[in-house]
Amino acid sequence: MLISEALALLLASVAVALWWMRSPRRKSALWLLGGALASAAYALWHGRWQMWPALLAAPLLAAPFLLRDRRWQRVLGRLLGATGATALMASALALWLCPLFALPSPDGPYAVGTRHFELTDRSRLGVMEDPPQAARRIVVWAWYPATAGGERPRNYFTGDERELARSVARNWGMYGFAFDHLRQVPTHSRPDAPLSTAQSRWPVVVFNHGYWGWPGQNTALMERLASHGYLVFSIGHPYDAGAYTFADGTRIPTSPAKAAATVPTAGMLAFWKAHSHDAHYAAMARYHHDFDHHRVMRSFNAWRADIGFLVDTLQQRRLPAAVAALGDAADLSRLAFAGMSFGGTTSASACHHDRRCVAAVNMDGEEFDWSLWDADIRVPLLLLHSDFERYPLFGAGTGVPHSTIMDYAYERWDRIGERADVVRVRVVGERHLGLTDLPLSARMPVRGRIYGEQDGETGVAATNDLVLAFLDHALKGQDNGYPGRVFARQSALRPHDASSVRRWWQARAGAQPR
Repeated sequence: MLISEALALLLASVAVALWWMRSPRRKSALWLLGGALASAAYALWHGRWQMWPALLAAPLLAAPFLLRDRRWQRVLGRLLGATGATALMASALALWLCPLFALPSPDGPYAVGTRHFELTDRSRLGVMEDPPQAARRIVVWAWYPATAGGERPRNYFTGDERELARSVARNWGMYGFAFDHLRQVPTHSRPDAPLSTAQSRWPVVVFNHGYWGWPGQNTALMERLASHGYLVFSIGHPYDAGAYTFADGTRIPTSPAKAAATVPTAGMLAFWKAHSHDAHYAAMARYHHDFDHHRVMRSFNAWRADIGFLVDTLQQRRLPAAVAALGDAADLSRLAFAGMSFGGTTSASACHHDRRCVAAVNMDGEEFDWSLWDADIRVPLLLLHSDFERYPLFGAGTGVPHSTIMDYAYERWDRIGERADVVRVRVVGERHLGLTDLPLSARMPVRGRIYGEQDGETGVAATNDLVLAFLDHALKGQDNGYPGRVFARQSALRPHDASSVRRWWQARAGAQPR
């Protein structure tokens, strides 16, 4: 809680007490309420939307003191005083439910630096909603192992990113101001900190945000990876993300086709709501066909090309001069693609097809690369699921019990569950958006409705611990007991067994996949 917030609530509460106690000094309450009003306005200016009720409470509470008629003072005083007190309690409750929070401290041996930059792919014109002759532009947020120095750690959102924060909140079905207060949450990332010289080359992780998200939605994970010696490049994919403003002032908002992109077809619904593997199989061809002609597939192809373009740029050492040292230090022989939701979808597919990539992480993404259904992915894969047992992605009563539609991807159906390097995990008590930093930003019952009932610190720690262990194992060759040791210390993680697909497919006695 900011000092201004505590001061506003304290001053207003004392004023209420003076009124109800009929203190002879209660006229001084007007001064207290003036201070409360100023403090609440200051907090609002700094993004603390929770203080709106307190701001309205101050004039309501002041009104009775300004009335000269004792009868009206008594009648209105009780009404306005009760209303103002209720508003104060509403602010206090909102501050408690949606608090300022601390990101987990990175536990690696390195400090964490961060830089943002832009890239333009002039070989691709008219991508998504770009004009036909406009080259594709992307933003990249980088985290890296650093030495001491640089600026003070950046906040989760900066003042310049207010519209980005508001557009993401609206994209995810919340009020636009819902993330305003995150401008007051510090991170551990120092802008422009010098790159560590402890090694000349560092393994690389290319991260991709969720649909309608932004590159910093998993900052805690990015910081932890950087502190353990990874270069992390998180791509912002314009039109399918929050609103981006580029250095030259160009603003690319979330796509105006956003609504159309979220409307499922009858074929999609039939597949999602099927209650057996046979029913899923019967609906699969229509499901694939409908997605092939849906706007989502345009995004899928654009995002995979964005990933390839970034890796090409790193390989050819063509990063902007301000971040060229990061490109020079990138060890692309140790390259992983990772992402959450749609970013996980594209990461797994892009990694499978790009021979430079040696490992992939998909955090609750639905795979739209049909060549990876009933097929073995080329690389080691970590597949993290939200808690589909408690929060079915497509509504209560849908899907095969104890299964997810992602069970049809990344392994041959007749052998699914037999590959040790494809690990499927369910995060207990997490909804889909729970696989970001944002469960830290809310308490129950708000957290349960949006992010899941799992404690925010526990869920974030479990997810990030598992991803780090996987990458250490896959990219650095560490014998770290992955994944068993992580399961032993993180109670929120449950191995997911997809072998019901294998048993079903083998029982079909020679049926051929579509």
